[in-house]
Amino acid sequence: MRFHGVCLGGLLLLGAMSPALADDISSQIDAARGAYGKGDPLHALAALQAAVNQLNQQLVGQFGKLLPPAPRGWEAAAPESQSLDGVGGGLSVTEAYSKGDATLNASLIIDNPAVGASAALFQGTGPLTRPGWSRLKLGSEDVLLRFDPATRAGEMMMVIGDRVLLQVEGNEIGKDDVLLEIARGWNVGALKKLIGVGS
Repeated sequence: MRFHGVCLGGLLLLGAMSPALADDISSQIDAARGAYGKGDPLHALAALQAAVNQLNQQLVGQFGKLLPPAPRGWEAAAPESQSLDGVGGGLSVTEAYSKGDATLNASLIIDNPAVGASAALFQGTGPLTRPGWSRLKLGSEDVLLRFDPATRAGEMMMVIGDRVLLQVEGNEIGKDDVLLEIARGWNVGALKKLIGVGS
């Protein structure tokens, strides 16, 4: 059942990919299915791992394009991804920004239980009952924001379609303006289209 679940999950993602890459991934999945049917689990596993790696690269490329641009005067590193299989499943894509000692990390957390837990914070409980948090509107989206001048650290979060958590964490930042600037840089419309939720 695990094999068929992996194949089905891979096939559902193929529609959003380039035809050449989708064909290559489909071939890997077909090869895995064939090897598994012949009682050759090692070759099945190798083919599945190759398909998963290609799927991951494709998704990181797609989601990475939606990450905010670096604020003026900041440098951005290449996006990095991490499988969240060990903590409930899903995927995270993160980009790091730096300016001297100041750092920012913008993350997309996709299809993980943390998204639902964060969505619950927007229902009038959680951080809004603690000092330092505030609720803002960026366009049509609700944002939660906190900033501590004493520690020069802050965080903002936004939940899209109960599937994606957009999060920015900053350290050694002078004020919360840079968090809001990053938040405004998310390509929310393209993200909604990619994950299939209404705009």
